Amino acid sequence: MNIYFISGLGADRRAFDKIKLDQDFNVHYIDWLEPSKNEDLKSYAERMASSIDKISPFALVGLSFGGIIAIEISKLYPAQKVILISSISNQSELPWYYKSIGKLGIQNTKLIELLKYKKDLLHWFFGTTSARLKNYLNEMIDKTSIHYLQWSLNQILNWNQINKPKNVLHIHGEKDKLFPTTFCKPDYTISKGGHFMIVTHANQISEIINHSLHSI
Repeated sequence: MNIYFISGLGADRRAFDKIKLDQDFNVHYIDWLEPSKNEDLKSYAERMASSIDKISPFALVGLSFGGIIAIEISKLYPAQKVILISSISNQSELPWYYKSIGKLGIQNTKLIELLKYKKDLLHWFFGTTSARLKNYLNEMIDKTSIHYLQWSLNQILNWNQINKPKNVLHIHGEKDKLFPTTFCKPDYTISKGGHFMIVTHANQISEIINHSLHSI
């Protein structure tokens, strides 16, 4: 079976370097595209899905914002399984204070540019403590355009997914500060896992993914 990985906002395929799938699966990566002006989420998901072999059965693994994109792709081209890591499965799992930001439109103001410079705050949110992970996060932040950042935040804050799709499996970190477990209802909770648990708890996550894919 083909397995397509989608990384988090601004990140790249290196985020999945420590994830090990069984040899039964063919691993592919879907790289982020710069969104067009005023592009809606459905159109963007359609473009992101262009490299998927839609004839053969496939599964999607989405990290953070990549999880939202994975769900949107599966609505267009049904996947056998959608696995979310450090993400949300529907709008009810988005913290109320993010929704307030969306209503105020703060994500569309100059204030959002501060995210590119307040890296210590982002390190805290993402739970990155080692120098290597901090450097990786800094690199991703620096290369992310303001347009892409604002567009992505708008999609997250205004996502209209009401229910968790039946084909979704949700893996989440107990200590995720970006999407706190207080608001989420994951299928698997990783003890002491933060938003960057894809690196720090890769063995546990790999085991869950392999088990889930073999059970399809």
